[in-house]
Amino acid sequence: MSALFNGTIVDEQEVLAVCLGHLYIGSRQVVRSLTRSGLHLPADEERARSYMRENFEGLSEETLADFLVKNREQHPVEPDFNPEGRLICLGDEEFQHVFRDGEGWERFRRTFPESDGTLRFSRVGFNRYVTQAMIYAGQQFDWHIGSGGFWLFSRSDGTWVESERLGTWIS
Repeated sequence: MSALFNGTIVDEQEVLAVCLGHLYIGSRQVVRSLTRSGLHLPADEERARSYMRENFEGLSEETLADFLVKNREQHPVEPDFNPEGRLICLGDEEFQHVFRDGEGWERFRRTFPESDGTLRFSRVGFNRYVTQAMIYAGQQFDWHIGSGGFWLFSRSDGTWVESERLGTWIS
């Protein structure tokens, strides 16, 4: 039996576009080729539920459940989650090749001059009425410069607006 998800791919694309608009991304941004939840699922699912409930005041249980179900497995970013083709997807092997030694960031900047570092993001969880959305996004700009966390958006007059943000790591 397959899980029923809230929202459509188009809904996820809309939320992702708004989230990316809040981040520092280049005109040809490098992204990990598979979605990343920012959590260790399914192993830490109960801990994640508890953490989110305690720290995300306005998060609905439906949104959280949909986020967790959609992110139990990684999904390809292309083609569905590459708005206007501006993301350059790197698989794990290619990523490890670029960052194989202490010269990784210099190599990265030469190879991808239009990218502001690396980006990773999750699938989008929604409540049943697709009026609340939750997404994870993380960015790395250098060895010790980056951050990531969860974003909560609400739909207001047909537009997605940020309602809360929960940072989970910074370097």
